[in-house]
Amino acid sequence: MLRCIASPLIADYSGMIALVRGDGEGPASHRDYASALREGAARARGGAVPSIASLCELLHLPSGPPAAAIDELLRDTGERTPPVLKAALTTHALREHALHADAFHARQLSALAVTLVLCVGGAITDAWLTLPRGAASDSSPRDTFTSLAREARAAERGLAEARDLIAADEQRVRDSFGRAAYSALDVLALLAEKLVISVPDAARALGQTAPTAGAAVARLVALGIAREVTGKARSRAFAYEGIVRALAP
Repeated sequence: MLRCIASPLIADYSGMIALVRGDGEGPASHRDYASALREGAARARGGAVPSIASLCELLHLPSGPPAAAIDELLRDTGERTPPVLKAALTTHALREHALHADAFHARQLSALAVTLVLCVGGAITDAWLTLPRGAASDSSPRDTFTSLAREARAAERGLAEARDLIAADEQRVRDSFGRAAYSALDVLALLAEKLVISVPDAARALGQTAPTAGAAVARLVALGIAREVTGKARSRAFAYEGIVRALAP
């Protein structure tokens, strides 16, 4: 999902880290899109078919002029139109409708629509695929299919690389710390799930003392697995840098 958020925003590594930090860092527009994607995907998993109005509501955008033709296309839940084809058609219909002159918001609208159409149609089961960065605004449906296929393959490679990285890092922790590896392995598993953690959060989540969690995080930092990303002396946060880089668009 992090990659699905980052792709249409053209978010780099630092932007992706900001999206998963809990301290409100990063552009508000990026966090707003992340919230829209999560909420929209939850609705789509429940079977709610998106509409122009609901897409604009999720993104806090004005709905613009009526778009009956696009809404009619969106309401076709896949019984007649395969979801990938419908996603491409919806993208081009939105571009032609030109709801928003702002290119950033137009890209968000198209990307959100693609993800939710694929999710409602059963092509994906959550917000895992969207229009990639750099998808041309004047591309043909064939180009849109190609872009989606390329993004799907890249996401799959990123996930495979992340899984391999976690397995390798687990072995590095075992080989490096012996009996002291147990607490570090617990923190590593939490870091792999959350991507960014703090010592107090790790201690609470794992039922460890703060010194134990802090020592475990320090071991992961020493191995180059975790990296401090706030630059602060207090309220520090640590990211699983390798996974984020593997998932970056």
